[in-house]
Amino acid sequence: MPSHLLTELDRRVLVFDGAMGALIHAIDLDIETDYCGCENCPDVLVKSRPDIIQDIHEQYLHAGADAIYTDSFGGAAHVLSEFDLQDETFELNKRAAEIARAAADKHTTSDKPRFVLGSMGPGTKLITLGQIDWDAMRASYSQAMRGLIAGGADAIMIETCQDLLQVKCAINAAIHALDETGKTPDDIPIMVSVTIEQTGAMLLGTSIEGALAALRGYPIASLGLNCATGPTEMTEHIHHLSKHWDKHVTVLPNAGLPVLVDGKTEYPLQPQAFAEAMQRFIERDAISAAGGCCGTTPEHIQLLADVVAERAPAQRSPTPPRAGATSLYNPTEFRQDTSFLIIGERCNASGSRRFKRLLEEEDWDSIVSLAREQVREGSHILDINVDYAGRDNAGDMAQVVSRFVQQVDAPLMLDSTQPNTIEAGLKHAAGKCVINSANFEDGQEKFDDMCRLAKRYNAALVIGMIDEDKEAAMARTADRKLAIAARAIERANREHGLPVSDIFIDPLVLPISTGMDADRRSALELIEGTRRIAAAFPEVQITCGLSNVSFGLKPAARVILNSVFLHELVEAGMTSAIVHASKILPLNKIEDAHKLAALNLIYDRRLESVGGTGLPTPAQRPEPASV
Repeated sequence: MPSHLLTELDRRVLVFDGAMGALIHAIDLDIETDYCGCENCPDVLVKSRPDIIQDIHEQYLHAGADAIYTDSFGGAAHVLSEFDLQDETFELNKRAAEIARAAADKHTTSDKPRFVLGSMGPGTKLITLGQIDWDAMRASYSQAMRGLIAGGADAIMIETCQDLLQVKCAINAAIHALDETGKTPDDIPIMVSVTIEQTGAMLLGTSIEGALAALRGYPIASLGLNCATGPTEMTEHIHHLSKHWDKHVTVLPNAGLPVLVDGKTEYPLQPQAFAEAMQRFIERDAISAAGGCCGTTPEHIQLLADVVAERAPAQRSPTPPRAGATSLYNPTEFRQDTSFLIIGERCNASGSRRFKRLLEEEDWDSIVSLAREQVREGSHILDINVDYAGRDNAGDMAQVVSRFVQQVDAPLMLDSTQPNTIEAGLKHAAGKCVINSANFEDGQEKFDDMCRLAKRYNAALVIGMIDEDKEAAMARTADRKLAIAARAIERANREHGLPVSDIFIDPLVLPISTGMDADRRSALELIEGTRRIAAAFPEVQITCGLSNVSFGLKPAARVILNSVFLHELVEAGMTSAIVHASKILPLNKIEDAHKLAALNLIYDRRLESVGGTGLPTPAQRPEPASV
């Protein structure tokens, strides 16, 4: 059953409160007695001066606020540790929620309930920059969130977010804290509010499009903006959320851009102008909740409440973004309009001698240069495989991903047979990744482990067409490829909740260049399997490791065979491929005789020489064995 807060958000536009810090700083407080010697730590006031904090809450409630933020913006353990207060994390957050709860309950009436939003700020350490690691940050936030839940918060508000990886980590911390207390996001919603700077992106460069795409798969009730700018500068970004985010949208701007007056920072946007600007968001963009951030006062909130006045949310019909992955900065759609999705293959210790050597030398700068080369050549996503005997694969994955995230604007495909290696990369990847890969070879348990990783980190998942059959684990026929695909999609989607559009089926490219009879039909069975999977599951992505088809041939022959084979696969429904982009030729650049030779090999046409010309004549094209 949805929480009371979500029910109210569906029913009417809610008014959130305004600035907490500005009202605290306006009071003459003693650093030693009031702040307990912890200068610039307003979170400690819930212990030393709960009367002041409750009074601020009540000022906003008197002004008409429907929801108030707890005084816990810096309440995560890794922030409190800077004041040697980390051991009090749970209790301070619990107390913050209890004070807000008491104020909200005091002002609640039968027709106007009041709510408590458990505030969790961005902290003082950026995880993407390596100032704190995933496990430490998650534990820190979880401890604080357990306190907020125990104190009676109606929602967890992850706010003023500057680093997309921090948001993902905090969401996971909230889910963990809720689970430990026997709650779910339906009982106590998780809400997220990011900060877009005047540059038009989050502090580390993430666009609003990238943030939306990276967070859309998480169980969060709302996404919005707060801080950094006034309402005018938020207009374009809120409009984008309104058009493409299919849940609640919240807006809490500053009272304009700050100005320096007599050495003090002031916010110039007056309450009337602020309320008028917010009214435009309510009417045009159908936002669900409006409030204020830095510089806003109870006067701002009072005029905003007058504008809202029990107003029902305007109707909107958002168009969710197309399925895709994201880098730290921007999204990339899985279905390209003018091309297949090109997944760069050169950062693979199993397939690239150069990458393997650079990995051995730990030449991280050159590895970054190799990644950038692939992007220049046309790769949309970069595959990373560091599986190499004798090395710390998880450590290598963390090293590579942490550098790529900041220095290469392309989403990442993390490629390993080991879940711990995959997760080591995911803990450093701010955007939405693709996991490569899962299969049923080692049974359902390991398959489920990979699905759970994809769900936890909101990643897409490649699934290879391999099962537990000890005699023929790899699916060689079109029938087997389709059957395993159907099983995999059913389990990943129904059991684990992965969207079908985030599932990549890899029907397996096997060599046709060995000269062995058992391999001659591999390509045509793959083409037919691809066609059947695409027809049966039109939303699913289909991918392959293309170069396997020509294994062992000379480089010039490989380029031709790979290029022709890729064309046939795309025609059959293949949507992406792991390739060396610069070594794929358009068909009009390949001589007809070479093209025909490649097609004869692909379709297993037994050739005869006619009239002494030496030109091959295709025999009747065989049908796949499974037809």
